[in-house]
Amino acid sequence: MAMLTLGQAARLTGLGKTTITRAIKAGKLSASRRDGGSYEIDPAELSRVYDVRPQTLETVTEDRRVVHHATTDTRPRDGAGDPEVTARLAALEVEIQGLKALLEEVRSSRDELRQDRDSWKGQAERLVLMKPTETPATPATLMPVSVERRSWWRRLAG
Repeated sequence: MAMLTLGQAARLTGLGKTTITRAIKAGKLSASRRDGGSYEIDPAELSRVYDVRPQTLETVTEDRRVVHHATTDTRPRDGAGDPEVTARLAALEVEIQGLKALLEEVRSSRDELRQDRDSWKGQAERLVLMKPTETPATPATLMPVSVERRSWWRRLAG
């Protein structure tokens, strides 16, 4: 998408360049600097902060000044407009439904994982709290007590 200059942003909003510059410096409007020092503003960011009124023949005078008039919305509301727009809208609605279904699947998977985690956690806590019934066999307990150790001389001499 094409970025807007400060002048273009001012024309689209009906505000002055100074007002937009102040908004950028105050942090209300995001913009980046070009190599020459001028600002470039994303149109989506501009429309987030200000009302953007598109330039039409009725809003631009001969000396290229923007004059805004209250106009009615002439877009068709019943969807009987451009077939390409209608098809794209239908495709986007299908995509939204698919994303909603995917989101629901992810949420159910997350809930199952939480239940499994809680089950394993409970089992681990029960095992830690259990008293052992038998002591585990260690090498010291496996060695017979009655075995007499011979000295190294006896072992050597036989």
